[in-house]
Amino acid sequence: MRSSYCVGISFYKGHIQLAEIDHGKKKTVSVLTERSTAVDFTRDTNFSPDHPQLFTFVYELEEMMKQNKVHSKTISFALPTESLYIQVVPVDATLQGADLTSHLHWEFEQFFPNVPVKDFIVSSYPIPVADEKRKHVILVGVRRGLVAFLKRAASELRLSVHLVDVDHFSAEKTIRHCHPEILKETFILLGSRGDGLDASLIFRGNYVDYRGFAMKQSDDLKNNIISYRQYLEAKIGAQPPAKALLYGFGISEETLPVLQREAGINPVLIDATRNLTISKHVYEEYAKESSRFAAAVGLALRTQ
Repeated sequence: MRSSYCVGISFYKGHIQLAEIDHGKKKTVSVLTERSTAVDFTRDTNFSPDHPQLFTFVYELEEMMKQNKVHSKTISFALPTESLYIQVVPVDATLQGADLTSHLHWEFEQFFPNVPVKDFIVSSYPIPVADEKRKHVILVGVRRGLVAFLKRAASELRLSVHLVDVDHFSAEKTIRHCHPEILKETFILLGSRGDGLDASLIFRGNYVDYRGFAMKQSDDLKNNIISYRQYLEAKIGAQPPAKALLYGFGISEETLPVLQREAGINPVLIDATRNLTISKHVYEEYAKESSRFAAAVGLALRTQ
C-alpha cells in the first residue's frame, strides 16, 4: 500500500506541536515534535494574511518541517479555544442548509452581541439527543482573519490546508484510534492548556457538552474539575461519571493520583501514540509524554 502522509498542528502554552502520520499499511507516527513560537494564537485578535508575524510563523513551521523531514503536502490546524467563541445552543431539529446557517448566525449574535458576525466563520458540532423537535449544537465562531492567516502561511510553504478545527474536538479522533475501548463508557474529557481547561462530557463517543475554565493558580485544575462535575450533576440530575480522560500541559502520570484523591475522578492520561507504530526517528520523550500531542495527532489521523 502506498504511503500517504498527513500533518496536524496544535498550539499549547507558547509552543507549536507537530504530528505527522504515515497512512501506509500500518498507521505510523513518522514525526512528533514541538518548538516555541513567537506568535500568540490565544490573545491576538487581529490576524490577517498580511499580519506582521506571518513570515515569523512561516519560518517556524518551515524549520520544524525541514529538521524533521516532513513528507506531507497538506497541513491541518487545531485552534486553541481561547481564540474562539464557543457556546452550547438549542436549535430546531428540522433546520438544514442555508436556514440552519442563518439561524446559527442569529444565535451567535444573541450570545456575542458586540462581536460582528460577518468577521467570523460560524459552524457547529451536533449533539445527539432523543428529542425529534429540538436538538443542541456546540456553536463555534472563528475569526476569518485567523483562517486566512493560516492559509497564507500554508501557501508560502507550498502546502494545502486540509482542515481547521478546534483543538479540544480534534482530540476525538485520537481517542477513537488510541483508546477505542473507552468509547463504550460515558466519561469526561479534560484538556489542560496551562492557563485554561477545556471540559466535555462524552456519551457514546459523542461530545454532549462543553465548558471552558481559566486556570491562574496551582489548585485551579483540581477546583475546575470539581466545578465541572458539580455543573454536570445539576444539569443531568444524577451523579456524573468518575472516569476522566486527560491531555495537555501541566498533567502527567505523577499528577493523576492527586486528582483522583482530591477531585473525585478516575483519571486516565491519553496516550496519543497507543495503537500506532512509532518511527525510530521520533524522540522517545515525546512519545512517552504524548498527551499534549492529542489534538495534533487527531488531525494527522484524519484523511477526510
